[in-house]
Amino acid sequence: MQGSIRPALGLLALSGTLFFTALGGAALWDEDEPIFAGAAREMLARHEWIVPYFNGGMLPDKPVLSYWVMIAGYKLFGPTDFAARVGSACFGCGTVLLTWVLGRRLFSPRVGLWGGVVLASSLSFDVVARAATPDAVLSFFCTLAFLSYVAGTRCFAFPREADLDDLATRRTTWWGFAGSYAAMGMAVLAKGPIGFILPVMAIGLFRLVTSPYAAQATVDASEGGRLATLRRLAVDTLRAFHPRRVFEAAHGMRPLMGLVIVLTVAGPWYAAVGLRTDGAWLAGFLGKHNLERFLHPLEHHRGPIVYYLIAVIIGFFPWSLFLGPTVFFVKSRLPRSVAGRERYCFLVCWIVAYLVFFTSAATKLPNYVVPLYPALALLTAAWIDAWLAGTCPVPARALRSAWITLTLMGLALAIALPIAAQKLLGEGTLLALIGVPLAVGGALGWWWHRRQQPGRAAVTFAVSAVLFALTLFGLGSVEVGRHQTSRYFADAVLDQTSNGPAVLRTFGYWRPSLVYYLGQPVQQIMREDQAREFCGAMPYHGFLLTTGSRYETLAKSLPADVTVLARGRWFLRRDELLLLGRDETADRRLGNHPSQRTSR
Repeated sequence: MQGSIRPALGLLALSGTLFFTALGGAALWDEDEPIFAGAAREMLARHEWIVPYFNGGMLPDKPVLSYWVMIAGYKLFGPTDFAARVGSACFGCGTVLLTWVLGRRLFSPRVGLWGGVVLASSLSFDVVARAATPDAVLSFFCTLAFLSYVAGTRCFAFPREADLDDLATRRTTWWGFAGSYAAMGMAVLAKGPIGFILPVMAIGLFRLVTSPYAAQATVDASEGGRLATLRRLAVDTLRAFHPRRVFEAAHGMRPLMGLVIVLTVAGPWYAAVGLRTDGAWLAGFLGKHNLERFLHPLEHHRGPIVYYLIAVIIGFFPWSLFLGPTVFFVKSRLPRSVAGRERYCFLVCWIVAYLVFFTSAATKLPNYVVPLYPALALLTAAWIDAWLAGTCPVPARALRSAWITLTLMGLALAIALPIAAQKLLGEGTLLALIGVPLAVGGALGWWWHRRQQPGRAAVTFAVSAVLFALTLFGLGSVEVGRHQTSRYFADAVLDQTSNGPAVLRTFGYWRPSLVYYLGQPVQQIMREDQAREFCGAMPYHGFLLTTGSRYETLAKSLPADVTVLARGRWFLRRDELLLLGRDETADRRLGNHPSQRTSR
């Protein structure tokens, strides 16, 4: 028991440090965070537990589970940025622990421990574990679904004794499927149908490629010349995915049980929100945010066919530097003659299902594939374990490239980040520290590698990955976040309207964070004549937030008592923003925004 508790506590401490450090230090980042956090805040204010609302209107973007998690955070810590993100951080820690358990069951305690460390210190997973979005909740329940399936399948419990030609060794217990489908039901409550479709695709693909026929096809295809082998492999692949075999694999997954369990878990809320909105929420969510998002690139989120390969290389950083050796290692473990190959097949199918599905989708965002990161972390951890044990020869060139790349990227970040920050924010010298852990870790790792001490080299890499994440999010995000503009202008409005509600309009500027920090709806004016009309009849607690270029066209026709109350640089833009209002509201001195310029 002690041998299990200590690694779990260590991973919990590590992930907690990475995910909770300065969690509320930076303002919510547009576009997604303030929408979800604002919807949860509005639901709490309305005492509404079924229908999500944002900016005074129904929000059909995502299901309700992540909003419930944020509402729980608000009730515990108040309506703060930390409270909006604390649920994601907790689920992120939970996913790290699930990855550790899955690694222990599939491989060994060492692989489980390394898998948890790799996942906790990978870039994209850190982002979602620190963000007020549904992605951390979705990743947790998808990982739980895969863990339940593995725990209930005999070939994973006794990998060296499993004969995949024997259907009995591939059989999954009813409780394994039941737990898996229950977790999928929660994933459906977190982000919709993909919480069920993609885990089922991954498990179904695994059952297909490990079927007796698929195994025999792989053996036959390995004989002969390269061209003949490719031809036979293509034919055998088409035969393996024959509709009859797909039906047999699906039937073995107890689909009726799955449908009943998922509907039992997620169905009541979907039925309730459909009844409450006369089907409008379901039409918007399933139609626009699922089907239309899959068929058409919404909000200009498109990309090439290699989009997610690039996204994983960046998002899995710095561990993506080891993807090359990991791929060759996993490839060597997939042949049928290798004992325990089903463990690697399962993780590969997990990854392939997500990559293929989202590559097929027209709308592309890097966070879509974050639920595959636990599988990628475990494959990387399995390679690291084999490397350290000396059972997997690693070309010196591959490791040398990893250390050199890590060092050069650290130096590049130390030089480029302060320059970019100075140009975009007006300051940011401290951002140079973000690259230091990578540069030092790369140099030390190469030093240990040259002295043939791979254990110390691997630990050095892990430490540099953890310190990089800590400086990036604990220092970098806080430093950059101070320059966000919406919170500053929302505070300026609230400071002037302490004795009554504000009427805020925007012209040429719109960010969801403005609604979140103001705590009330904000309307956007689209035409200049409407802006002039609003300024002409501006109420006592009325304000207009506009850009410097738009203000130049409005200034000549503004009423005499409408003036600039506050101004500041538009975050990451060259233009500035100005808050207009009647001068009788300017009886309090406003605080200085970090990028505030001198009034004209």
